[in-house]
Amino acid sequence: MDVSTMNGFNSYMIKNLELKSRFALAPLDMRMSLFDGTVSQNDIKFHGIRSKSVGLDIIGSAFISNSGNTALGSISISRDEDVEGLTKLTQAIHKNQTKAIIQLVHAGRMTNKQATLGSPVVGPSAIKATYGKVDEPQALTRQEIYGIIKQYQDATKRAMAAGFDGIEIHGANSFLPQQFVSNLSNRRSDQFGGTLENRLRFIKILIQRTKNTISQFRGNDFVLGYRMSPEEFEKGGLTLKESLILAKTLEELGIDYISLSLHQFDIRPQTYETKYSIAEIFRGLLKVPLIIAGEISNPIKIESALKMGDLVGIGRPLIVDPDWLHNVQGDQVLKNKSDVLASDIGVSAQIYKFL
Repeated sequence: MDVSTMNGFNSYMIKNLELKSRFALAPLDMRMSLFDGTVSQNDIKFHGIRSKSVGLDIIGSAFISNSGNTALGSISISRDEDVEGLTKLTQAIHKNQTKAIIQLVHAGRMTNKQATLGSPVVGPSAIKATYGKVDEPQALTRQEIYGIIKQYQDATKRAMAAGFDGIEIHGANSFLPQQFVSNLSNRRSDQFGGTLENRLRFIKILIQRTKNTISQFRGNDFVLGYRMSPEEFEKGGLTLKESLILAKTLEELGIDYISLSLHQFDIRPQTYETKYSIAEIFRGLLKVPLIIAGEISNPIKIESALKMGDLVGIGRPLIVDPDWLHNVQGDQVLKNKSDVLASDIGVSAQIYKFL
């Protein structure tokens, strides 16, 4: 296949941000940071190398507070002193004429006190998740909910100070924003629970206040994105129809892009019968730019993904081979996991297992 003419290698605009291509390094939690979340030289080297061939590098799972940390080794954006290391990270990415966005995460109930360094595990309700290495959460008070929203705003200011081109709210993978929307994790009886309108309230206030922070300190040259999981597969969990309402709400609030967290980019929904893929359904509903990812591992899949989304997120292939997109463009042989050692590509043996 001749991929040299793919329009994925053309420039693309998100808001006022010009990207050199429609390819993004998907948000990855490589767990290379220091014990307290400080950016390490490994973080800088990893992104400095892998951002060369993409238009956008999305730094994954930067925690906004110890209580919201997903795992030890994740990047912190919870303290003012984190800005110094984060600045070095953005500089390494910008050297490649690549834009940098950092993903802000609060794990909610999807964590444990080892990862939070003893800080309480919290969630919309005191309901323990049924999977993962997690502890039972404390139900958040109204005051604590607004305190977490303030932590997102403070993290946004740090992202600006560090030179990032935008932030992405991590509302996927059962983390805190998704927990508020899902009936599985939200059994509140106040204005943050019950009806779908109430369950969306946390996200609506979060986006509104984060946008206000951006307007106050940066204006129109800073991007605000949102990553979401379209479905939960447990009985009574988040449905595609609910996620579509969330996506439309985000668009009405002025979000700059939506990123779909999918195991496979062209998968069809399981909570809604249709001949279309999830990505195609979202594309048909929304005018806002859409980022899709998930098992995009060869030129044929790239071509299909570019028809479904505005940007295409590449993860595992770029971990295995930082030059993967250049090799795709040059129609060269593509490396896979079996061709490299963990030490060759600068990842831990633990991460290598999951590639």
